Amino acid sequence: MKKLVASLVLGVLASVAQANGEFLDAFLTHYKVKDDAPLGVISCGVCHVSDSDFAFNAYGKEMKKAMTDRGATTVDAALLASIEPMDSDGDGKSNIDEITGGTNPGDASSGGTGPAPETAPKEAANFPPKHAYHPAIVHFPIALFIGGLILDLLGLIRRDKTMLQAGWYCIVMAAVTAIGGILSGVGAMALQKLPYRGLIYSHLTYAIASSVIMWIMVAMRVHRHEKMNVPMRVIYYILALACFAMISWAGHLGGVFVYGE
Repeated sequence: MKKLVASLVLGVLASVAQANGEFLDAFLTHYKVKDDAPLGVISCGVCHVSDSDFAFNAYGKEMKKAMTDRGATTVDAALLASIEPMDSDGDGKSNIDEITGGTNPGDASSGGTGPAPETAPKEAANFPPKHAYHPAIVHFPIALFIGGLILDLLGLIRRDKTMLQAGWYCIVMAAVTAIGGILSGVGAMALQKLPYRGLIYSHLTYAIASSVIMWIMVAMRVHRHEKMNVPMRVIYYILALACFAMISWAGHLGGVFVYGE
C-alpha cells in the first residue's frame, strides 16, 4: 500500500504548475477599460496581431521586451508605465496617448480618437474570472496522463502490479480532470469573447481529441488493469502515443496563445 501511495504521489506532484499570462486583465484593469470599450472589444488584439493570429504586434513586442529586461513574469503597473512614452506602432502618438484615446497602441492603422477608456472604479467582485480557472485546472490532465504512462511503463518492465495500478489511477484522474480543463477553456473563450477559429480553435480541437482517447484507454482497462493481453496492450500503447502527441501539441498551442511565438 505504501508503494502504491508513493507512486501516486510522484504522478500527482508533476501536476503542480501555474500559468501566468493574465496580460489582458492586467492591461484592462490598470487603464480601467471596460469590455465594451474599443480596447476591450479588440481583446487580445491589444498585444497580438489579431484574434486568430497570436504573434505579437508592435505593442506586444515592446511589452515582452520590457518584461525580459526587468526579468518579470507578470505585467504590473510599473511595467505598463515604462512603455507608455514609447510610440510602438510608429504613428506619431505615444502609447499612453493612444490608450487614453481608445485606439490600439500596437496598430498604426487603428487611427481616430475614439471614446476614452472607461474611468469608473473596477468592481471589487469579478466572478467568474475571465480565465474561468483554466490555468489552474489544465495542467492536471497533462501531468497526470504523462505520469500515468511512465508508471505504466515501469510497471510493465518490472512486472510490478502496484506500479501498473498506480498508472491506471493516474490515467483515470487525467481523463476526469481533462473534462474540467476543456469546460474551463470553453468558459474562458466565452468570457473573453474569443472566436472559434485560428490557433485557439486548433488548441481546443486537439484538447478534445486527446480527452476522448483518454476515455477510450480508461474503457479498455476498466475491468483488466494489469491483465491486458498482448494485442490489447499494443493497441492501448498506440492510443497512448497518439494521445501524448495530441495533448503535447495542445499544450504548445496554449503556450503560443498566452506568450506568443
